[in-house]
Amino acid sequence: MTSTLRIIKKSTSPKLSPRALSALTYHVGYDETAKTFHFRITANSGGGFFSNEWIALNDVLDTIETTSSDKPFKAIIFKPLYQSKGSNNHGFLAAALRAENLLLPVEKQLMSHTLGDVKGFKAAMQQLIKNKVSLDDDVAEAEKIKEANRAELIATMKAAAKKKPTSK
Repeated sequence: MTSTLRIIKKSTSPKLSPRALSALTYHVGYDETAKTFHFRITANSGGGFFSNEWIALNDVLDTIETTSSDKPFKAIIFKPLYQSKGSNNHGFLAAALRAENLLLPVEKQLMSHTLGDVKGFKAAMQQLIKNKVSLDDDVAEAEKIKEANRAELIATMKAAAKKKPTSK
């Protein structure tokens, strides 16, 4: 998804596993045109890999509705929402959703969830929208810097290749 989303919230959450000591950073984005909310993971203090793809809240809710109905479910149901098939993405998304009370833990079922307070979440986000909150897209900025560094490296390598005498 292109970055037509306005970032209305940046926050952190613990990972799902009680053994994990690291935290995740996530963004909540809002699509002005479609009037939809989106989530993405932007950092993992534990250093593990993840995708920073935007995932639509509507897709999350549709997945819960079609997959688990009213029964507890595990985060693995979110795996098909990602183009990148990393092994952490779905669990990290669930951790962010739990931090926003969109998912609730199931007692005595460590990694299971039930649907939480969707209306409450949307009401809180509507207040941010009303207040015209628009946060910097540090992911896009980091990508621009990486791309500029990549282009500079390519130019340097091409210049060095031109200076080398050809061997015969």
